[in-house]
Amino acid sequence: MRIHLSMADLTRIGLGGADPAWETAASLRVLQTGGTAFDRWRRLVRWSLPAHGERLLWLCRPGAPAPAFLVPMTGESGVDAVLGEIRRTAPARLAAGVRAAAAGGPLPRWARELAGGSTAALEELARALVDYHRLAIEPHWREITTRVDADRDLRTRILRDGGVSGLLTSLRPAVRWRAPMLESGPGPELHLAGTGLLLVPTWFAREAEVIPSPAGGPARLAYPAVHTRNPVPAARRGPSKKALAALIGPTRAAALATMATGCSTSELAERLGVTPSAVSKHTAVLRDAGLISTHRDRNTVLHSLTPLGASLLADLGADPNQARSLR
Repeated sequence: MRIHLSMADLTRIGLGGADPAWETAASLRVLQTGGTAFDRWRRLVRWSLPAHGERLLWLCRPGAPAPAFLVPMTGESGVDAVLGEIRRTAPARLAAGVRAAAAGGPLPRWARELAGGSTAALEELARALVDYHRLAIEPHWREITTRVDADRDLRTRILRDGGVSGLLTSLRPAVRWRAPMLESGPGPELHLAGTGLLLVPTWFAREAEVIPSPAGGPARLAYPAVHTRNPVPAARRGPSKKALAALIGPTRAAALATMATGCSTSELAERLGVTPSAVSKHTAVLRDAGLISTHRDRNTVLHSLTPLGASLLADLGADPNQARSLR
């Protein structure tokens, strides 16, 4: 994938929020891959997936781009807006998306009907999306939005301190910025020519993916949000946040909870009411334990949780919004 950005495009870089369409498409791929990340979620969804959900799995295969009609540009409007746009998909665009998903292979009967513009086939696909969203996405939407908002806040700070170049550089390793081009794995080559680019942090994403937007709007680049490889937290929580404080000490527990949404050294010092030098000592211990990672962008040092740190925080039920009470 190569995205060529002009000077006009660089002035039109946006940051999106949690997008139900992107999360759905990305999660369908996760559902079909192995690995320990999301394993608990994967088992639950696979066990309960209705038969018509297999249509979605066929359309969103690992290693293949998502059909553009499944990720309409509705942003954070919600699943109803997504369904409305999908139902209004032009027949030619629908057929192109189905054939691209087939990758030259045979089309199942339902896919042939969908590509042929069958209203009944499109409605059945919409019902499959509704059922899948209720099963796989909706129960975890609060967690998804929390993670995505944390990533967007982190990128916003990087943009403020390091400019557009710093922002695009921070997308590595999913995307490489080699001015004036963004590069990643397999995918199309796009020349944006002034339409701009919307960056969409996606919790379930395992790699970056771009979709040109119709009607001259910005292209959209979905990329793995910070901590996207963390497992979905269990519905039942373990011990309270006091257990975390007893395990690693109250100040480091508060630091860990605060870093759930990403923060700089100075922000962490302010939240904890300690000096920056004291924060540096605590973050060094947490980093050596594999609980946090640190990213330097020019004069700013930003800290965020590793999958291990986020898993520990989730399993112990610590609330990042209550960080001060852990002191």
